Amino acid sequence: MFVCHSDRPDTTPTADRPVGIDVGLESFTTLHTGAKTAPPKFYRRAHKKLAHAQRNLSRVQKGSNNHKKARQRVAKIHQKIKNQRTDWLHKHALGIIQNHDTVCIEDLNVRGLARTKLAKSFMDTALSTFMQMLREKAEWHGRQVVQVGRFYASSKTCHACHTKAALTLSDRVWMCPTCGTTHDRDVNAAINILHEGVRLLAVGTTESQNAAGDPGSPAKRRRVGR
Repeated sequence: MFVCHSDRPDTTPTADRPVGIDVGLESFTTLHTGAKTAPPKFYRRAHKKLAHAQRNLSRVQKGSNNHKKARQRVAKIHQKIKNQRTDWLHKHALGIIQNHDTVCIEDLNVRGLARTKLAKSFMDTALSTFMQMLREKAEWHGRQVVQVGRFYASSKTCHACHTKAALTLSDRVWMCPTCGTTHDRDVNAAINILHEGVRLLAVGTTESQNAAGDPGSPAKRRRVGR
């Protein structure tokens, strides 16, 4: 095993190419530009093969050579899923970091989401791992990640007039009752996350300190084009 130390020059991150990102299950990432990336779902794709291997494992006698071989087959499938997911996350995070100098993203309560009925889906997407990779790659490439507070109503707030609407999780497209703008829920959230992230930078922080969800006066927001 080799360990290599490399000194990188100190650079001041810029915000010339910011991006707002909404993460979720239907679209793994949605950018404020409207670009969406579907979740890879490696666990879901391998579920049938994994279930078959686990059934075979349960049928053989413990301590036997067949049991050892069956256990190794299950472990091999799990390892392949992990490797595929990690490789995909690395590439996706790197692509975002290479194309943008400031990444604005919501600080999700991943542990809380993992305790819901959608736990398997959230585990499969590995959002916490993705967030960690973003931060590590941003530091390596001289970029910055701005985390918007999890209580900020990014999905329910119209980015055009800042009206908050009453939405359910099934409302994927909605019309603002005040200005009449039709929103894609995820794209609207990404735009709001971008605006809030830029606002946080303007006041000198890269992490929202607001636990109540009030992003501050709309007049204080610096508008950023889509």
